Amino acid sequence: MINKEFTLLWLGKIISQLGDKFYAIALAWWILQRTNSPAVMGFFLLASALPGILLGIFAGVMTDRWKRKTILVVTDMIRGCLVLVIASLAMVNVLEVWHVFLIGVCLSFATAFFEPAMLAIIPEIVEKEKLTKANGLSQMVSGACSVAGPLFGAIAVSVFGLARVFLANSISYFFASLLAGFITVNKDYRVIKTTNIWEEISEGVSFIKRQKPILFVLKVIALAHLFMGSLTVTLPFLARGLQGNGVNNLGYLEMMLGVGLFAGSLIISIKKKASVNERTLITFIIAAGFSFMVIAVSQYFYVQAVYIYMLIMTAIGACIAGAFVFWQSLLHSYTPGNMTGRVFSIATLISNISLPVSYCLFGLLLNISSILFLMAASGVCLIVLCIYFYFQREHGMQY
Repeated sequence: MINKEFTLLWLGKIISQLGDKFYAIALAWWILQRTNSPAVMGFFLLASALPGILLGIFAGVMTDRWKRKTILVVTDMIRGCLVLVIASLAMVNVLEVWHVFLIGVCLSFATAFFEPAMLAIIPEIVEKEKLTKANGLSQMVSGACSVAGPLFGAIAVSVFGLARVFLANSISYFFASLLAGFITVNKDYRVIKTTNIWEEISEGVSFIKRQKPILFVLKVIALAHLFMGSLTVTLPFLARGLQGNGVNNLGYLEMMLGVGLFAGSLIISIKKKASVNERTLITFIIAAGFSFMVIAVSQYFYVQAVYIYMLIMTAIGACIAGAFVFWQSLLHSYTPGNMTGRVFSIATLISNISLPVSYCLFGLLLNISSILFLMAASGVCLIVLCIYFYFQREHGMQY
C-alpha cells in the first residue's frame, strides 16, 4: 500500500461502499415489496440524485474552504445516523415510503459534500508521483464492490432481513468515519481568504475556462458518460435476447462489468510507472467504443451465447476503469490544491447531469430502433468524437 494515510482512506472506502451496495439492494427490495411500483422507484432515484446536482458547485467551494478530513469524518457520521434512523424504523415496523424519500434526499445532501472531499484529499496524503497508483487502487474498490456487493447484499437480505442490513450499512459509515479520523494530512490546500461564496464559484469557473487541459478532460468526461449511458439502458434488453434465463444473463453481464473494473484498476495500480497523459485517456475511451461496435456486430450475426457478451463486458469494464483513473489523475495534475474541490465538484456535476440525459435519450431511441443500431451508433460516436477532441486539443497547443 502507498502509505498509512491512504490505507486508512482506502479501507474506509471499501467498508462504506460495500455497505452502500448492501443498502441499495435492501432498499430496492423494500420499495418493491411495499409499493410494487416502478414509478415510485424512479421518483426515489430522481429525488436522491437532485441534491447532488443542485449542490454540486457550492459543495466544491466549501470543500476548498474546509478541512477535507473533517468533511469526510462529519459526512460519514451524518450518513451513519441517517441510515440508523431507517434501520430503527424498519425494526419496529413503522417505516413508510415518505421516510425513505426524506432520508434519501438527506443522504444525497451529505454525499454531495463527501464526494469532492474524497477526491480532493488524495493529493494531500499521497505524493504526486504516486497519484495514478492511488487512483487505480481507489477505482479497484469500486470494481470489487460492484461484483461482491450485489451478490452478498442479496444473500444478507435473505438471511438476516432488511432491518439488519440497514443497520450494517449504518455501522459501516461510522467505522469509515473512525478510520478517516486517524488520517494525518501532510498538506493543507484550503482557501484561507473568506470571500463571498458566489465570488469563489465564479473564480472556479473562470479558472476552468482559462485552463484548456482541464476543459479538454471535462469534455471527455461528459462525452464518455453520455454514451456509456446507452449501455446501461440497453443491457437488460440485450440480456433478455440471449440464450438462457434473462435475469440470470443480466446478473452475469453486470458481474463481468465489475470484474473488468476490478481487473483494469488492479493492473494500473500495480504498474510501477504509468504514463499519465491525454492520449492514454482517449485510448481507453476509444477501446470502449470498439467494444460497443463488437456488440453491434455480434447482434448483426445473431450471436446469442452469453459468454461472448460476458467477455465484451469485461473489456468494457477495464476500459471504464482506465478512463476513470486517468481522468482523475489528469485533473489532480492540472489543478492546484486550493481549486481541487471546485474542479472535482464540477466534474461530478457533469457526470450527474450526463447520465440522466443519456438514460432519457437512449431510452427513447431504443423504442424506435434496435440494440444493433444503438451500440453501433454509440461506438462510432465515441471513437470519432474522441479523436476530434484530441486533435482539436493538439492543434490548439501548437498556437
